[in-house]
Amino acid sequence: MQGGTSSPADLGRVVERLGSTLLTIKAGPRQPARAVTTVILHDPLDQPDVPPDAVVLGVGVAADDSLVTLVRALGEAGATALVVREPLAVDEEVAREAERGKVSVLGLVQGASWIQVATLLSGALHLGADGAPAVGGDADRDLFALANSLSALLDAPVTIEDLSSRVVAFSADQAGADEPRRLTILGLQVPQIYSEYQREHGMFRRVYASERPVFMQDPAPGTRPRAAMRVQAGNELLGSIWAAVAGPLTPEREAAMIEVARVIALEMLRARVSADASQRLGVALLSMLLEGGTGAREAAQQLAFGSSPACVLVLGPLQSDDEVRTAADIQRMASALRTHLRPTYPRAIVAQLGGAVYAVVPVRAAAAPALAAMKDLAAEFIARLDTATEFCAGLGGIVEDVSELGSSRRDADAAMRVLSSNPRAGRRVASLADVAIEFLLLRLGDLMAADRIELTGPLADLEDYDTEHDTQLVPTLQSWLEHFGDVAAAARAVHVHKNTFRYRLGRIETIGGVDLADPDERFALMLQLRLGPGRRSPRPPA
Repeated sequence: MQGGTSSPADLGRVVERLGSTLLTIKAGPRQPARAVTTVILHDPLDQPDVPPDAVVLGVGVAADDSLVTLVRALGEAGATALVVREPLAVDEEVAREAERGKVSVLGLVQGASWIQVATLLSGALHLGADGAPAVGGDADRDLFALANSLSALLDAPVTIEDLSSRVVAFSADQAGADEPRRLTILGLQVPQIYSEYQREHGMFRRVYASERPVFMQDPAPGTRPRAAMRVQAGNELLGSIWAAVAGPLTPEREAAMIEVARVIALEMLRARVSADASQRLGVALLSMLLEGGTGAREAAQQLAFGSSPACVLVLGPLQSDDEVRTAADIQRMASALRTHLRPTYPRAIVAQLGGAVYAVVPVRAAAAPALAAMKDLAAEFIARLDTATEFCAGLGGIVEDVSELGSSRRDADAAMRVLSSNPRAGRRVASLADVAIEFLLLRLGDLMAADRIELTGPLADLEDYDTEHDTQLVPTLQSWLEHFGDVAAAARAVHVHKNTFRYRLGRIETIGGVDLADPDERFALMLQLRLGPGRRSPRPPA
């Protein structure tokens, strides 16, 4: 999702975000307006480079001479704050160095998890100027950058996956990757046949139980060897890294993979917090866009959407036999749709609303070519989806201004409703113009249901006769109407001899009291059949 601009976080807002129950000021200036750009962990054995305006987490730092030295060094580096575990008795020397270096020394309450604090602080850095989460943080970009860096270190294509084998990032260079890897990147999910094989053969257990990379010569049929490393923050497993390697890793490359896995763990935590906040705001802004009106213009401004013509694309399931599986597939589909749209429509806004996924897509070409291109793109996307749930897509018309997106959304919803109401038709993508008559019939049915109008007349009489005498007069009538009065073709469709079929037509006219030569009566019968036989209350017995 495209993000708008947001101001840098400041120390006052970051501390307020965590609350006084977690952090309290112990020494140094309060400086609530001081900028905060990043959060880093202090490792006494491998001291990191401290960028200006950083908040440093002093894991394992005690209130002794090492604290004085650390505060002095952070002041020289231009750090904003140092967080140290309580109890923390700050002496005069520490206080003096903190004031001199303009480093706020904060005490962390006992019992709080460092991982929790790192997560909350990282999430707080993505607040906008009004304190709301900023849309489109760079956590995802950081994960892709880490995947690229690790790929270069290992000289191998890399994916970063969560605990459900969904791809959260991958290296740009996937040259020489095998077919399973290609399918994984394409669907942003390890194909089920491969993940189940790995699970059945205990490969995930090996990876998650090991503190070092695990080499697998044959991770699944038809795959190249893999080196896999768990991604873990504290006691929480977050996922794994998979590199398609030529052979076992050297000690140097093992060490590199272990080190990068630690960084990826923090970035995945940051991405999770950022994504949760960003998703909530993104859904709200997309809802405003889809409503149209002045609110849509405000949402477009916050999303940096621009002012070009746009249309709405909505995707939803054709049917849902397993709600849990369908919900998971919808989430996967939403993520895959963002990736699919990004190369062609980088400013497209995508979010899940209820049981459907909506995309507001800016276009440049004239209406007809742009709609045709969108149909082709949606059809290609649905055809490539590797999910157990089948999806269909409705496409709204192109509007010149975002304030008119409400009409495009209504058209898209209407088209998708028609497709999902008749999954056997085999259609997966349509605009409202493609299915206008069918939608009118659905709307007519809605109105009849709302007004409790029941169908009566000849068709009702024929249904009753079929039920009472176990005959097939209604199917016969429907076949005759659908075949434009061609008795031979209609008889073949219901598997009876044409003479039998003609006899039934006579019975239909007699029992129903209809004149099949009258075009108005034929139209009325066809309309009732399209609306659905049986849309009426059962008749009481005579």
